[in-house]
Amino acid sequence: MAHLVPGILAAVFAGALNLFFVRAAWLHWTGSGRAPDLYLGYSWNPSVVEGHERGIVPFTAAGVCMTIGIAVTAASDGEIAMVNAGVILILCSPPLLVLHLAIAWFNWPKVLVPPHRRGETGSVIEWWRGRGQRAPRDKGHGRGGG
Repeated sequence: MAHLVPGILAAVFAGALNLFFVRAAWLHWTGSGRAPDLYLGYSWNPSVVEGHERGIVPFTAAGVCMTIGIAVTAASDGEIAMVNAGVILILCSPPLLVLHLAIAWFNWPKVLVPPHRRGETGSVIEWWRGRGQRAPRDKGHGRGGG
């Protein structure tokens, strides 16, 4: 029984974390103004943050699948059927994370994007459009510009 404790603690911790993400996904999906800003990524760029907020539904589903997989494998005491169920649920998470990135970067597939944000462009597309609008650097001149 003592060997089950770390897995059960991990499942309880992940489940508590998932409560936050499920609530955030619901608030983002319904368009509530109370939805928290999610800095899940690698940038403080507003278009990247908005992209991760658009992709909160598959991100949350991946977390829930991972938590269920951890809980099932932690609760199994060598029973092969429960271990297989846990592995299947853990393997569901990577495709959902790929969907999250597709929504964040390209705002596609539209079915998984919150309804009020389906008209937005993805962060990669915004970067692509904005890269030509930056002022060109004046190469060949010193710091003083002369």
